[in-house]
Amino acid sequence: MDKSDIYDIFDEGGLLDQHLEGYEFREGQLEMALTVSRAYKEGAIAAIEAGTGIGKSFAYLVPALLWAQDNPSHKSVVATATINLQRQLFEKDIEQLFSILNRHFNVALVMGRGNYLCLRRLQEKVAEEPLIARDGESELAILVKWSQESETGLRSECPIWISEELWSQVCSDGELCSGYQCHYNKECFFFKSRKKAGEASLIITNHHLLFSDAHARLEEGLSYNEEAILPPFHHLIIDEAHNIERNATDFFTVTYNEREIYRLIGRLKGQGSRRKGLLEILEPYGKTEGSVAQIESALTLVAECLGYIETFLLGFMGATKGSSFLVESHHEEEFKALGELSQTLSGYCDNLVGLTLNFLEKASIPEELASREREAIVATMRIAASSQALAKFVAFDRSREEVFWIEIFGGEGKRRIYTHVSPLSVGEALQNSIFSGLASVVCTSATLDLGDDFAYWSSRVGLPLANSRLFIKEVHNSPFDFRNNLLLLTPSDAPLFKEQLTEEYLTYIIETVHEALLASNGGALLLFTSYKMLEEVAQALRPRLEKFSINLLVQGEKDRYQLLREFATDENSVLFATDSFWEGVDAPGTTLRLVVIVKLPFRVPTDPVFRARQEALDRKGRSGFFSLALPEATMKLKQGFGRLLRNTLDSGIVLILDSRVVNKQYGRWMLRALPDSFHPETTTSGVAQKIEDFLYK
Repeated sequence: MDKSDIYDIFDEGGLLDQHLEGYEFREGQLEMALTVSRAYKEGAIAAIEAGTGIGKSFAYLVPALLWAQDNPSHKSVVATATINLQRQLFEKDIEQLFSILNRHFNVALVMGRGNYLCLRRLQEKVAEEPLIARDGESELAILVKWSQESETGLRSECPIWISEELWSQVCSDGELCSGYQCHYNKECFFFKSRKKAGEASLIITNHHLLFSDAHARLEEGLSYNEEAILPPFHHLIIDEAHNIERNATDFFTVTYNEREIYRLIGRLKGQGSRRKGLLEILEPYGKTEGSVAQIESALTLVAECLGYIETFLLGFMGATKGSSFLVESHHEEEFKALGELSQTLSGYCDNLVGLTLNFLEKASIPEELASREREAIVATMRIAASSQALAKFVAFDRSREEVFWIEIFGGEGKRRIYTHVSPLSVGEALQNSIFSGLASVVCTSATLDLGDDFAYWSSRVGLPLANSRLFIKEVHNSPFDFRNNLLLLTPSDAPLFKEQLTEEYLTYIIETVHEALLASNGGALLLFTSYKMLEEVAQALRPRLEKFSINLLVQGEKDRYQLLREFATDENSVLFATDSFWEGVDAPGTTLRLVVIVKLPFRVPTDPVFRARQEALDRKGRSGFFSLALPEATMKLKQGFGRLLRNTLDSGIVLILDSRVVNKQYGRWMLRALPDSFHPETTTSGVAQKIEDFLYK
């Protein structure tokens, strides 16, 4: 792979220019592709911000494919933030490049094992519930029919959404797999996927699977020359790299989830006449009378103990009157009773494991039920492992830099409560598991740099490494004409949000948003930081917008895919959304002409992990606000701002209804991180007219 190869593809008059309809030469795309190529050749770590419209997917895929062609034994992995982005790369971008380059490369799409259907488990489920399987309208019958037609067995491709209850009983599971002894070995969707991955020179995966693989290598001492969850590989490209810290934190968090234990207990004991449990299926083959009754009694004790634990945690959280709680060292005394319950639960689980293994060792299980025997063992072991997650929580080991916190979801009667132990920092884990072990790593996103030479982002993910390894940092600005195509409005008289949602503030947001939406005639995305405020504003505005035939779409009323599809096809619709919609919304053209950012996206101070990280920075003499809260909010603001212009022909308005962005010094710093746009001074009274003039005059 030479520089000339990159120029032949990306330069004016090159292959992309010749064969890709609507292609426009972008210098930033060419420069990024050259940098990715350099990282491969020089064994570097690279951080590349590629502004919207650069075409970063092609800029990293082309060097990866050319490298694979020249170095077939040095496999590359591309990891995206979500499965949807992963599929887009594989099904759209890669296919386009095959056509443009007139070459075919061996590329594999790889997802986590639980995304694949297991044919053996599906047939066992059919045998358990034959009447339901014959009901053509049931999800089990639809799943069976689809399994006979599908080439991949991926859950996301099934024509209906399969419930978690059913999918957990039919998905591929490493601990339940009989491997090459399985009758369905040759048809196995998972093994076919892994075979393709082993043969491929480029693998397209996602952040979660990448971190699963990295964690397994770290725990088992495996190098990248050996197979772990992913095959051996040497080069890595991480897209949407601004999410690395968040996704790595989620992955490395240890969670006690009582609902999962109850589900496993139900699988072992069954659900009365509705469904046989594993113990009832296996009981006739036992040698010792009463063994299953003893196991069921042990399960009852576990379930009773779970109830006491739930009562304690719900009582504790009820007293705090919050949905999450950071357990600090001075709180530990309050958890002594929970520690005793955790010890009791561990004892019950040890007894359960012993009884189950003793029963199965003495039983004469027929070959056709060997998988059920294995499933019973795995279910029992997982119950015990789940109890250890609680034991880790109540140990409060302060020698490790970890965050201990509690979280509660749901309303009365449907409450779910979890305990978590999260890493205070993921930097060291990422250094040891990813950055130090690979020949090259490229991290890219539209939002990595805040005008600080990548200082904030790199400090959160453990970069640069302590050694002298080459660390390349580059920013390629968007080719879009923000000065002429984007109007940024920041009314300086917007009232400040207080900790409680006041009537005065809510009225201001409702009325200002209403005027703005009428001025734009819909075509707007409203980004909130609070679902409560979203609901209040939506409830007030829905009947008023209906009078003007403006369709209001609200996050939570439909799934994300349905909302975005309806929003994209109805030019006058309005979408109200929160957290996850600040990124990944791509609606080019006149569908989206106004983005309203209701409030600057600072993380709520009650977020336990965030608060612990802020306090840790404060203790070290660094400002938690300026070192963490402000840059994180700025990065998210850049993401929300980036929803508007998606191609060179797009134009529109970004309206920020938070006066701190112009009246506070840190707010002005946040604005400087955004692309330079037309930004006239304004007050609320002039907003609607400015929107109307910009769009329609």
